[in-house]
Amino acid sequence: MNLGKPHLEDLFNKQIRFQIPVFQRHYVWNEQDQWQPLWDDFSNKLNERTNKNKNHPHYTGSIVLFQESTTTSTVATYNVIDGQQRLTTFQLFITAFREICRKHVGDENLLNDLNKLLFNDKVYGQTDYDSQKHKLEPTKFNNEEFKLLLDHTYEEVEELLISPILEEYGIGWKTYRDVAKRRYRMLAAYLFFYEKLEELIGDSTEMMEAIIPKLLLTLKRDFQFVEINLDQNDDPQMIFETMNGRGASLTETDLIRNYIFMRADRSEVDLDSVYEKYWDEFDDANADFKWHDQTSRGRYYETHIQFFVIDYLTLKMRTDIRYDQVFYHYKFFIVNNDSFATVEDELKELNRFSAIYKSILNPNRETVFGRFCSRLRDMDISTIYPLLLSIQGDKEISLQEKIGMFTALDSYITRRFLCGYTTKNYNNVFLDFIKHIDTCKTAEKFAEYLKSKTGDTNLWPTDTILRERLKERPLYREEKNRTRSISNILLEIEKFKRGKKQEKIEFLNESLTIEHVLPQKWYEHWPLEGSLVPENEFEIAVHAVMTEENPIGYYHKIINRNNKLHSLGNLTLLTTSLNPSVSNSSFSIKQKELARQSTLLLNTYFIDFEVWNESDIDKRTELIIEDIINIWKY
Repeated sequence: MNLGKPHLEDLFNKQIRFQIPVFQRHYVWNEQDQWQPLWDDFSNKLNERTNKNKNHPHYTGSIVLFQESTTTSTVATYNVIDGQQRLTTFQLFITAFREICRKHVGDENLLNDLNKLLFNDKVYGQTDYDSQKHKLEPTKFNNEEFKLLLDHTYEEVEELLISPILEEYGIGWKTYRDVAKRRYRMLAAYLFFYEKLEELIGDSTEMMEAIIPKLLLTLKRDFQFVEINLDQNDDPQMIFETMNGRGASLTETDLIRNYIFMRADRSEVDLDSVYEKYWDEFDDANADFKWHDQTSRGRYYETHIQFFVIDYLTLKMRTDIRYDQVFYHYKFFIVNNDSFATVEDELKELNRFSAIYKSILNPNRETVFGRFCSRLRDMDISTIYPLLLSIQGDKEISLQEKIGMFTALDSYITRRFLCGYTTKNYNNVFLDFIKHIDTCKTAEKFAEYLKSKTGDTNLWPTDTILRERLKERPLYREEKNRTRSISNILLEIEKFKRGKKQEKIEFLNESLTIEHVLPQKWYEHWPLEGSLVPENEFEIAVHAVMTEENPIGYYHKIINRNNKLHSLGNLTLLTTSLNPSVSNSSFSIKQKELARQSTLLLNTYFIDFEVWNESDIDKRTELIIEDIINIWKY
């Protein structure tokens, strides 16, 4: 390991290529966190030169380099192990300054001086100059944008990247430049420094001949790096982790990616090929599945790729994985696991399980697995995902057996939800199931294992328990935060009821809301034993019932109706537009609207009723329970 302390001029003003490996992060620096602080440092150094204060170079950060051993390149080439973000930013800063100088000075010598910090000179006999021209070679995701900025004038950049946005529908003069900055991160950095330099020059009282040289010297000589050059005996991954692994800006999955590909590089595989085949999709912002979009699980808010790796490690290590120690657990798993002969085998398995993970989040509703995953999403139950990965990823379990296992799990989860059993211990429950899968490869044995559980945290409710719990349960009130789960179940019942005489229709759990046939504010139009209940008595019933000794007294009847209206037998589905129009109406009005507007068999059930009361709700609850028992079999 060799250490140096070059200024920016020393770093770039030589024949050299800084190559950012394909697996490194995209360009991610932004105005608030990095560009503005860098500009503030630049301004402070410029003021020191202007005021002729004693000048000390500003420490800009470290870069870690590993020289390529290839002899095919005529230019010394270094892999950037750490520091690619600041190297890229300074290249964009120099480019912006070059264009400011082109605009205000136009001196070819000055422009050539700045270009020497961006481009290598072509040497005699060099046949591959275009591939070695740029001093910095970003990853493929940023390469085209980066080279477009460096290779063109400000006006050309405006014409190529910014102006075309004006032609897009809905984008006007006031916003098109902001859209361009959001769309192209490197362009945004380039424009930031260009606009800051333009503003600084415009506010200066100095002549151009005085301000430009000071800007040039400040940029070239007042920023100093710590350059760490590794040799063949150094471990790039260990150094990378030491510099970035402890509370730095890199994500856990950034660290995992670097850990994988630095090991791959040492094994001398074709990095570009392996990356393209197994990892490219994870980093590609244009991929169909957005791995870096964020989502929530309970109180945690992370990217899809972070949650996927957590689920994968949970499956592999048979333990809960802390959300802030994913990289640590992944490294521990690899170091202590001898199942991968090569890094490519490791990547191949990650890629295989990632396809399963995508099928969980974007389910195919034509399959048993897809319908189950759709229901899990509506119920917001993600702790089961490692178990799903385990079953789907097990090559020893046949497709038919997998369907049987998912059918059993669907019944298990749905019945527990309907009966009101807790989900708080599901992470441990499903970890236990994963361990059992290792010794059980058939749906029959798996179902028997589910039936053996007897505690409130893991019981699979029998038909008897389901009838007892659901008959009197005010389901809607107790599951008000999971109404999509209720509507999902009602849709399954609808599909179950539709026989050969009805059209085959795919019902989606979108734009549908749960409707109480007997409304929640029933006192407005629904008499209780022939008389309307005053609103004030309706409101005080919850307290007054505690002083009423008669179990079939006036206030008990109000409370009983309030409980019944939340039970399954009083719930149906309506579109979001129809629901408000009939919400608290009388039964006769609702009945007409349901018959006229709704095609669901759930709603045609009400056509032949003259009234709708508590006993009718009880009868429908019992009918629906029997449907549930037939759909989600024990």
